[in-house]
Amino acid sequence: MMHISMSEVCSANNLNCFSLDFVVNGCTVIYDPTEHISTSILSALIGLDNIDAGIVLLDGIPYDDYFLKHRLISTFALAFDEGIMLSNLTIRENLMLPWKIRFPNMDITTFNGELHAWMQRLELDCDLNLRPAFISPAHKKFLGFIRGVMLKPKLLLIDDPFYLFNKTERQRIFSFLQILKSEQEMLIASADDEFLSGFGSNVIDLSATP
Repeated sequence: MMHISMSEVCSANNLNCFSLDFVVNGCTVIYDPTEHISTSILSALIGLDNIDAGIVLLDGIPYDDYFLKHRLISTFALAFDEGIMLSNLTIRENLMLPWKIRFPNMDITTFNGELHAWMQRLELDCDLNLRPAFISPAHKKFLGFIRGVMLKPKLLLIDDPFYLFNKTERQRIFSFLQILKSEQEMLIASADDEFLSGFGSNVIDLSATP
């Protein structure tokens, strides 16, 4: 569980004197038809969007002070909407790089075993020695989900889970997330109606936000 409070926050992208106070317990969905504000909230939380003004509190602690005692990589992991990866690394290297930072004392056999298990759960079969440019955008995005869950973060941030997927792939990731939400706390930003009701334990509806 995490209590997140944003007060009069202004950021480089889309947040203009924005305020929101909520608790993530299980799975929380930020429903945002514009797909801009919700993305900026996730980007601000993980440090990709600079906060120019305002206050962000995590469990009642100012953002910067919180990370004096906690590691960002063990607190948040982000599954990007486009499954972003470093182009000069192989798929395996892209997945292993943050994992080794998160778990510096773990053996590589543990990484291989967990990666194999998650790929089975998502029904993925691809050559991990390829560079990201040589696999489909959908496969890259599925692997982005795996990269996030393998970090075992306090909170998994997911931006636009259906983006890039066809109908069959959407059904696959939706079923995966339905099971995952009992194992991993998540904050999902989405404009898709499937996540609006009956999916999350809490829904924050930003549809009326100017």
